[in-house]
Amino acid sequence: SSDVCSSDLGRRVALWLTVLAAAIALPFVLRSQGLDFYTSMVSRMLIYGLAAASLNLILGYGGLVSFGHAAFVGVGAYTVGILIHEGVPNGWIGFGAAIVVSALFALVIGAISLRTRGVYFIMITLAFAQLFYYVFISLRMFGGDDGMTIQKLSHWGPLTGNKVAIYLSLVLALILAIIAIARLVQSRFGLVLRATMVSERRVNAVGTPSLPYRLVAYVLSAELCAVAGYF
Repeated sequence: SSDVCSSDLGRRVALWLTVLAAAIALPFVLRSQGLDFYTSMVSRMLIYGLAAASLNLILGYGGLVSFGHAAFVGVGAYTVGILIHEGVPNGWIGFGAAIVVSALFALVIGAISLRTRGVYFIMITLAFAQLFYYVFISLRMFGGDDGMTIQKLSHWGPLTGNKVAIYLSLVLALILAIIAIARLVQSRFGLVLRATMVSERRVNAVGTPSLPYRLVAYVLSAELCAVAGYF
């Protein structure tokens, strides 16, 4: 039995290492073939994958069907865009600001939305997303509904604008996000979060208030979405 388990684990590790090696080699292979465009395309796919992983934290493990998570992608993107527009192109500052701003927005929105259930939660998250949309397109100083015109890229020293560096950063971010989510849902926090998906009333009945757990999960999920928006 132990030999079978170790053999299965070995195959899984070998598979993931192969996938990781292929992912790292991909941009260099594409560059050698003069196909740099596909590096940018795969980078966009990884961005959407990061956003999907963040939504899976609350939807797949918490049963929270949010129709407004795209708003946090927008918050991350607009935060770094506005900083660059105002003359602060530093990549670390933009990254930190996107995390903090999205956390503050998610804390307020989550505290309001999570007091509702079912279709009411779905509709209130959608309403907040629409609110964000109309607020941002009304900001004429930042482009309004034509979008922002950014004159320079986030500054990351010699790596600024390097498509391969951006791609590899996305690969690393997605791997770390998946590992962090997997560890989180296996912890006591994750156990309570998964239990609320089955029956929130029973979780509250045994003396564990469900709202703080769901709110923390909502904020963490929003921050991952903001990271996707940042990229």
